[in-house]
Amino acid sequence: MKLRYIILGLALIFIIWVGYVAYAAYTLSPRVSSQWGYVDEKTTEIWIDARLSKPLLVPVSIKNLTVVFSGIPVMRIERFKYEPTKTEVSLVIGVDNRNLVRGLISYLESEQRGEVDIILNGTFLKAIPINLDLKKGISENILAYLNFTADSKEIAGGLIKSPAVVETTFDWGGEKNGKAVLVAHMKLYNPNRFPVPVTKLSFQAYANSIKIGEGETSKKTVIPAKGYATIDVRMYINEDSLPKVWEIHIRNGEASRVTADIFLRVNLMGNPYDIKLASYEEIVRTHIIEDLNNLLNQMLG
Repeated sequence: MKLRYIILGLALIFIIWVGYVAYAAYTLSPRVSSQWGYVDEKTTEIWIDARLSKPLLVPVSIKNLTVVFSGIPVMRIERFKYEPTKTEVSLVIGVDNRNLVRGLISYLESEQRGEVDIILNGTFLKAIPINLDLKKGISENILAYLNFTADSKEIAGGLIKSPAVVETTFDWGGEKNGKAVLVAHMKLYNPNRFPVPVTKLSFQAYANSIKIGEGETSKKTVIPAKGYATIDVRMYINEDSLPKVWEIHIRNGEASRVTADIFLRVNLMGNPYDIKLASYEEIVRTHIIEDLNNLLNQMLG
């Protein structure tokens, strides 16, 4: 057989293969789903599975996939399973829980401005390198979601009323002794016809029955009659407790029970009163996997 016929035959096979790959890629109609995998205090796995409508017949490998949040690597690829002649593709992504907390701290340190960096390294056709570096800036005020309120209640046999917590806003206060510091600005209203001296305000916060923080102020404040006053409380968050809280959150189907007890010491008619101002409780739910599935299907649908 002449060489030119061999070359023409190989060229024809290559053209047919390229045409099939283009057709297969255009008509893939992949079905993609994700779910939580193994989770403990250190690591959280996300399992992503895809089923193609037909084999792609293209050798592709992924050597590295890393997600960096605010300069901290928080996710990496652990397993990638793909065969050119099969229709199943699976991917396991590992989340470093402690680095996720460090990334969040770094984000708050940068005045709630950060960047998500997705780094991908692989090969196409076993020889052609694939190198992608996608960056996306983010600037969402996540502290704005925190807000404690409490109604006024009667004390001392109904002779007087406790101050009401109208609203609570938070600012980032840095780190101290391995703890994250949040500054809570608690706006109080005095419903009484006389001023109320506040000698101390404190609170404790729990998530999934784990104590995550506490705060206290010893600065004396006087709330005017029928008036308002704002008390600043420095709240110390135990960073080491957050990975365990996250683990339980995932195991509970992305649900966490968050509670906070607020205590107030006031001086009324020359007598000190310690008041449990409020017991705040809320079930915090997230929909991370649901949102991820929607995003993947929107991208590939």
